[in-house]
Amino acid sequence: MAPLSAAVLAISSVLVAPSAAADPAQPSCKRFDEIYATGKELCENMWNDAFVYEEDESKAFTMWFWDKTNPNDATSRDLGLLTGNLDVCLLDYFHKDTPGPEPDSFTECQPWKSNSCCAYQTVSSAQKMKEAYGAEYHWDRCGPLSPECERFFVQESCFYECDANAGLFRKWNTTVYDPRCDKYAAGYDEAYAKAQACDHNTWQMYKMPIKASYCDAWLTAC
Repeated sequence: MAPLSAAVLAISSVLVAPSAAADPAQPSCKRFDEIYATGKELCENMWNDAFVYEEDESKAFTMWFWDKTNPNDATSRDLGLLTGNLDVCLLDYFHKDTPGPEPDSFTECQPWKSNSCCAYQTVSSAQKMKEAYGAEYHWDRCGPLSPECERFFVQESCFYECDANAGLFRKWNTTVYDPRCDKYAAGYDEAYAKAQACDHNTWQMYKMPIKASYCDAWLTAC
C-alpha cells in the first residue's frame, strides 16, 4: 500500500475510535461498516479511483493468487493490453525497472517470487510495507485490525508493489506523462506546471478492474 495506489484514507477505515484529546485536524476513526456499505464502495473509494469493481470477472484482475503462473497476465492479454510478455515495470516509486525473480527469502509476497516488479528489500515483511510511505499510510493507525482484515491490506500492497500488470493502469502513462508537470522529477518546471494546471506522477494508478468477489471478501473480512 502506498501513495502509489492512492490509498488516501485507507487507514481511516479502522476498528477503534480516537480519544477525545485527538488532534481535531486528523480524520476521525470509524469502523469499515460506517464508511463502506458495499465491496464496490471499498475498492473504488479507498484508493481514490485506482480500482474499479468489476462483476464480469473474466475482465478483471485479482490482488492475490495461488497458481504457479500469474492469472493477471492472461487477463491483460484478453483485454488487449498485452501482445507478448510484460518485460517492464511501468509504475515507478520503489519498483524495479524490469520484472524478474527474487530470492527464496521472498515469502511475504510469495506469488510474485518468480517474476516481480518489487525487490525483496521493499516487501520483506508486512511491517516493512506498512511503514514504507509514512505514518499516514499505516493501515492500523487507529488500532489493531483483525488478522483476516490486515491480510487484505498486505495483499493489496504486494499487488501494487510486485505485479507488472498494475503498471498498465498508470494514470499518467508514458504516452501522456510530462516530467515538467511532476514535482518529484528532475525535469519539473513549476512555471510550466502552473500555466498548464498539470500535476503528474509516475506511481498513481487509475481504474484497474478488480474482481467483484475479491472486493466483497475484503469488506466481509473487515
